[in-house]
Amino acid sequence: MPHIMPDPAAAALQILAWWNHRPLAAISAELDDLDEGGPLLDAADALADAADSDDEAVRGAGLGALFAGLVEPLNDSFAPAGRAIYARLFARIAWRVAGRAPALAAQLAAFGITSEKALYVRHARARHATAAMLPATVHRVVVLSRVTIGADVLLSSLVLQRLHQRFPQAELVLLGDAKLQGLFGGLPKVHVQPIAYARRGPLRERLASWLGVVAAVRDLGADLVVAPDSRLDQLGLLPVIDDAERYLLWENIQAEAAAPESLAVLLDRWLVRRLGLGDAVPGMPLVAFDSATAAMRARLAAAFGPGPLCAIKLDHGGNPAKALPRVAEVQLVQRAQALGWRVLLDRGFGAAELANSDALVAALGTVAVDIDDSGQGLGLAVATLPAGALAHAALIRFHGSIAGWAAALAGCGLALSYDSVGHHLAGALGIPVLVAFTGFADPAFPVAWQPRGRAGVVVVRIPTADKASPEAWQELLAAFPKPGQPLSMQSLG
Repeated sequence: MPHIMPDPAAAALQILAWWNHRPLAAISAELDDLDEGGPLLDAADALADAADSDDEAVRGAGLGALFAGLVEPLNDSFAPAGRAIYARLFARIAWRVAGRAPALAAQLAAFGITSEKALYVRHARARHATAAMLPATVHRVVVLSRVTIGADVLLSSLVLQRLHQRFPQAELVLLGDAKLQGLFGGLPKVHVQPIAYARRGPLRERLASWLGVVAAVRDLGADLVVAPDSRLDQLGLLPVIDDAERYLLWENIQAEAAAPESLAVLLDRWLVRRLGLGDAVPGMPLVAFDSATAAMRARLAAAFGPGPLCAIKLDHGGNPAKALPRVAEVQLVQRAQALGWRVLLDRGFGAAELANSDALVAALGTVAVDIDDSGQGLGLAVATLPAGALAHAALIRFHGSIAGWAAALAGCGLALSYDSVGHHLAGALGIPVLVAFTGFADPAFPVAWQPRGRAGVVVVRIPTADKASPEAWQELLAAFPKPGQPLSMQSLG
């Protein structure tokens, strides 16, 4: 009889149903007993095998069940219990996959990890190392990127600022997407070293991205590694440096039975404590352009002219649940224009986002002036825009890089965004930002991921079940200020 692989989606649901949002104290003993085997480990094995399959259809279902179906619910709850389950079961999954990938197994062995239990125990030590001494001498610090640019703006920028405050002479290396250079290259002592994180292929290829991290940390001669819940080391599970005193792991966990707080606030508080910064003033996310992006900002500001400009970014990072219906998007653009704002739209990137943008402009019944910094000829070239070239344009569409969008955003007086990189960029740039927050499951999510900034931040939460109703958009429409008026603050924690 042929072997039938268990349904990976059912395996993920089985684990979540066992947890059922019970607190850590209620599941700790059961987690300890997993060393004896049982259905939870069987479910983890099924997820590992499906996600690492060479069959494309099986692998797609397995990766979706593993990450969207299990890892995200466990960690997006910000619950200590969810993180404990992740730590135990992903150790099982990673070890099982490493058994089929000699390079992964060899690198784990080089760290002295020769069993699933050894991997889990090492990770547990890193998770609970809350008072380890820092190295006596620090010349170079490596920071692991969060992989998603919005999270790097909100969180990694705080890490870089606090590290410079603690070690002002040290070189700070951010391992991450090359696109981050344009956003953080202006921070003191910071440079970005590009590193890839595989998003395609079987699970062993995603885990193999860690090998490049280990090599980079070694080649850079890092005195300290700071890992703010990075996917590069699978949330701290995979070791990147030998000496435990030279590795600081932060996990985005909210305290049980306490009101949720911003992840940026929690991280900044942890950094101040772990780095011994005393009574430091609370930090804020910050974007500091490199020279090329700063030049683009100046060119765009001159081209835009003096008229008030509102930046509207309606992409959703591949998660359509975060978006409002098209009719709502039309009303939002029209509301901004009716109040006296000229509008800068992000056109997006890729065929689907370009088509959505075209459909939105068509629904508005207007014509946009297109600008482009990608070299693809999808508008006037940003590099050759003369001063005042866009001064009379009521609707401008930008196509191009994330640094280019940030440079354009810096010339605006207001921003509107979904839960995406757009609202984090606006907050970090000090642009008043209005956020349409929908598509979330856990009520703590909009609090944890709210943008932080020195200007006004208004977050309007729209329940997913209600977002098709025009009544659900009214608070958002009403929150738009006229040019020159402040955007009132709304505190979410």
